Amino acid sequence: MKPPPLPSSLDAALEAPTPCVGHMVALRTKAEVRATFDLTQVYVVQVPLQAANSLLRRIDETIHRLEGVNLQHLRRFVKPASLPLRLRQEFEFATSKGPSQTMDGCPEEKLQISRVLPENESGNDVVPDASTLYLLVCSATAVSLERVVLVLSSDVTFQTNNTKPRVHVIPVPAQAPASEEQAKQWSQDYWPAVYKKHNPHGPAPSVLSRAEDGLQLCVGTWMAIARTVASDSASLSVGEGIGAVVVDPSMAGGPTAVATAGDARWKGKMEQQVQDSGNVMAHAVMRVIGMVARKRREALPSHVAASPDADLFLDYPLTPGESAVYSRDAIEPGGYLCTGLQIFLTHEPCVMCSMAILHSRFDQVVFAKSMPRTGALSADAPGLAYGLFWLPELNWKMLAWHFVEMIDQRDALPACTARSIHA
Repeated sequence: MKPPPLPSSLDAALEAPTPCVGHMVALRTKAEVRATFDLTQVYVVQVPLQAANSLLRRIDETIHRLEGVNLQHLRRFVKPASLPLRLRQEFEFATSKGPSQTMDGCPEEKLQISRVLPENESGNDVVPDASTLYLLVCSATAVSLERVVLVLSSDVTFQTNNTKPRVHVIPVPAQAPASEEQAKQWSQDYWPAVYKKHNPHGPAPSVLSRAEDGLQLCVGTWMAIARTVASDSASLSVGEGIGAVVVDPSMAGGPTAVATAGDARWKGKMEQQVQDSGNVMAHAVMRVIGMVARKRREALPSHVAASPDADLFLDYPLTPGESAVYSRDAIEPGGYLCTGLQIFLTHEPCVMCSMAILHSRFDQVVFAKSMPRTGALSADAPGLAYGLFWLPELNWKMLAWHFVEMIDQRDALPACTARSIHA
């Protein structure tokens, strides 16, 4: 597929870079990552098909209303044929083994799932019993095994047959699945799960899909421009090879660059480059946000004079490319912070810059290079796993993506002097 052309609004000073080629991967929220590994134990029992409803009523009346654990994302009844292969084999193994004996000689009802029955020599799976169902009773964390066995044993189903229920304890996901794919995977690995077309741990899939569709056309272009301004800063020896581009997607002429900035942490500090981290207020993210704020002030009828600390924040253009974008009147006067704007970065931002993006109320953020040691947007390991772009305890959330470039383009990204650099 041929890369899209550069937006006509871009100035020639940016040297019309060739758009980067790659694809976007939506970041998982911290809650989504936690849900993947958050397991809980539940009780499961095999029951006759004709007695399933009566047993369910008894359980709901005597147990389920007391436990207070939400397992609505898991199916209550499951046919043996619909169980994960591992559970089918283990349950069959437990049944064929018969009731085990405890030290006092009483039957042991609880079976901890730990062994896998190997497939037979022909490779065929265990033939499921179509006359029974498996019932998910309740959470094992809220109700004792003795209580569950007592309730089940008192039902006419087990009294008639003079048998004791064999209760299995299995691990299941404690949280609802965030996507249909995750529900299918959990159904294969743990217990049949239900996806209710809602992501309780992050942005709605429909919102994420629409946003991605809007970004696909020009994301490669904006990433190429971010790389260009990063190279400009590195070549001037004022900062690391890190760049940022802020875009307003709502402009009448189409998505338009509002400001661009390269890293400038070493400007005026070359002799201290080895000893300290430079001017942290001159990170590319901090500079580009400062430029947006400056342009908003200048767009007002009687704008406030520039801050006397301009040399500290460096919120003004330093290169011809930055000046070309900054000099255009491509910003709506009176806007609130960076609401409605997008930011494209060559590197995953550090904690400080991630919080600056968050507090500036950006709608969307895209970065190219993951920074496991210092990046604060990703919630996945390895790395800090802060997932700052979407946390319920913060007062703003935004959509975030990792732009995964083609392998032959990655070496073109300006190198940072340290792998653990804070971007």
